[in-house]
Amino acid sequence: MTSEQVVKFFGARPFKPFTCSLVNGRELQVLHPEQVSVGRHALVVSHIHPSRQLEVIDAAHIVSLRTIYPADIDSWSEDNDAT
Repeated sequence: MTSEQVVKFFGARPFKPFTCSLVNGRELQVLHPEQVSVGRHALVVSHIHPSRQLEVIDAAHIVSLRTIYPADIDSWSEDNDAT
């Protein structure tokens, strides 16, 4: 995935809950926008787990992003498609 795809997906408004799949097979569910942020100077993702633990992930390890709920296909185009 490109950094632009990651940033567009994370910054979607309105926010759409999603699953982030990593190269090691782990999946992180992001149900609220407060659970994730993208670094300003490097593409890292800060994820807050339901247990309130903070994890910083190098975005290069993201292999896919998937909406949790059915996507409104009409609202996605090549300009904002993140997958």
